[in-house]
Amino acid sequence: MSFGQVNGAYTLTDHSLREYDRYARAKYHLTLRWLQPYLRPGATLYNVGVGSGYFNHLAVANGLTVVGCEPDPDAHAAALASMPGERCRIECTDLATFASLHEPADFVVMHDVLEHIEDHAAAARDLRRLLKPGGRAILSVPALQQLFGQHDIELGHYRRYSKTTLRAVLEPEFRLNRLQYFGMASIPIVFYFSVYKRSGYPSAAASDNLLSKAYGSVCDFESHFSEPLGTAIVAELLPRG
Repeated sequence: MSFGQVNGAYTLTDHSLREYDRYARAKYHLTLRWLQPYLRPGATLYNVGVGSGYFNHLAVANGLTVVGCEPDPDAHAAALASMPGERCRIECTDLATFASLHEPADFVVMHDVLEHIEDHAAAARDLRRLLKPGGRAILSVPALQQLFGQHDIELGHYRRYSKTTLRAVLEPEFRLNRLQYFGMASIPIVFYFSVYKRSGYPSAAASDNLLSKAYGSVCDFESHFSEPLGTAIVAELLPRG
């Protein structure tokens, strides 16, 4: 497989596990903690790349109206099947098309999307177009190019990021209010499975045994601190201009 070429079956499985994946949950809860001081009932949040739609439920539960986009037809269908009521709408389209069709919103969330887009500078411009002046975006990406492995290849990633490379893409369009690594304890797991063994990630994080619960507790703990390294970077963005 070449860069950007997606293994559909692997991607669908990855999306389907997000609701139960304790690593993803911790990252989503971090997103909501950062947004919480600015939330008001009825505000609109664009969720770019909804996957199977789990974050939509969290956002609606916090009083937001959610409009999401998801270019993968299978993931879009899964998100539609679990859509949390009338305050959520999901479109089967990509970021560029979505940005061309919608007025700016109060909030934008884009979890693990930028790495799928070859021209990430254009994606940053599209993201900026979706955000009102004074609005906020929360973005996450996979971190550390040294961890680029089979998981990234199967999902069609073009790259992983460092703080330096992510700043270079985002700073022309945004002021970076916060930028932190997340998932330091997961680095050896990602390296072992994705780089060394050249396999996908194990699904243990989505199971209900004691080990996965302990792993989830570690992820939750890590989400409260800025770590020196991690398997992801999370950024809080304010639009320039």
